[in-house]
Amino acid sequence: MKVVQRGIMKILPGKMAEAMELNEKYMAIVTRLVGVPFTMRRYTPFLGGGDMMHTIIFEVEWDSLAAMAAFFEKAMADPEIQTQMPKWEALEESHEVEILTLLP
Repeated sequence: MKVVQRGIMKILPGKMAEAMELNEKYMAIVTRLVGVPFTMRRYTPFLGGGDMMHTIIFEVEWDSLAAMAAFFEKAMADPEIQTQMPKWEALEESHEVEILTLLP
């Protein structure tokens, strides 16, 4: 069963440039871990609410919950990922994650 991981990150005012830079570093680490370019779509609100100046929405499609869990087990054990975690805490106001299933 395919699943979509959707995250909504509210970035503290004045920290968006740092957050985008940190995200680029994260994507490079993740690509190294998985061995192929990692596909994550990133969005910011345009119309219909949300704070476009301080919000990043991301989506990743996984082949299964097991594949997602295996990735995060590997990623959370990685020393580079571990050193990034406190940096994110200093940039984020909030971070919500949803796990969605695709409708048939």
